[in-house]
Amino acid sequence: MTVKATPISLPRRRAAIALASAGVVAAVGPFVPLARAQAAKKITVAMGGDGLHICAIHIAMGCGAFKEEGLEVELVDVNSGPRQVAALMGGSALFAPLGLIHAIKINAEGGTLVAAADMFSMLDFHVVLSKAAIQKSGITKTMPVDEKIKRMKGLRIGITSPGSTTDTMARTLFKARGMDPDQAVTLQPLGGGSNMLASLEKGLTDAFVWSAPQPQVAEQKGLGEIIIDPFERTVPEVVNVPYEVMAINRATMKENEDAIRRSIRAMTKGYKFSREKPEETLKIMQARFPNFDQEVLRIAWARYAQAVPKTPVISQSQYENTERWLNITAKTPYNVKFTDAVTSTLAAQAAKDILGV
Repeated sequence: MTVKATPISLPRRRAAIALASAGVVAAVGPFVPLARAQAAKKITVAMGGDGLHICAIHIAMGCGAFKEEGLEVELVDVNSGPRQVAALMGGSALFAPLGLIHAIKINAEGGTLVAAADMFSMLDFHVVLSKAAIQKSGITKTMPVDEKIKRMKGLRIGITSPGSTTDTMARTLFKARGMDPDQAVTLQPLGGGSNMLASLEKGLTDAFVWSAPQPQVAEQKGLGEIIIDPFERTVPEVVNVPYEVMAINRATMKENEDAIRRSIRAMTKGYKFSREKPEETLKIMQARFPNFDQEVLRIAWARYAQAVPKTPVISQSQYENTERWLNITAKTPYNVKFTDAVTSTLAAQAAKDILGV
């Protein structure tokens, strides 16, 4: 079987990462002895920015699990969820770490994108405001979340792209509180977290919605403050809503099944590794983000490690919570069957083989 991994014909910056690079495997030791003598199969993963929520891939790469499964991974950053979807539908990526909402949306439209495995078990978006925006709005960290959002009226808020999970997060914050997001704020498509941080620093935006480590870096640099922290669980509509799933194209699943199976197995091994070797896992994540303050990453990762999936299997309740949240802003409520948007067979087998569950 051959996995198609041609370059994505979209504007992007490449993030090709060899499995043995960064010295992480050498530093922490291989996950298990290599079981495959044949040449590694190359696969392409479409990324939509980067952050600690993409930990499933980084841990599996850093501990040698992908290599042990006979896979060589190339990460290509296309900077938004809709572009990741395009890469999957066009066949230029095997899978993408995507918000579960995309599987629901696309199946509602008759598409073939499905979620094959859990990759991060909570919606971890922080809302960061610039110092100037905080002063202007009068928002304080101790205010109730409803008051904070009310006072954000008129701000420019960075998201990755229209239709993305960050866009949905921003819109539901206002819609759930009786405000029209298109009237209340200006949502600015900026791409991933690094772009958002740079825009805040240059004064081109007042706020952004993204995951660690960029929100923590904004605070460390004195550029702004995190006024909504997902780990404090103050936004009721997103409690128990997962974020990243392994999104695949069901239309090409049969021809790519072996590589998808091995990819899920690799990530499942990474989940096990993270619980058994937390210090080594921290080193992997720090090596993945060498340009950020390592102490900031250490503190952030202590929280993020809690959301590493205990199993790759996406549950019915996770799905229902996500659809309920998505429907806050839907013009026509989504009512997509779980089995249409999620395929669980390969994840269930990996959980049984590797985790014994």
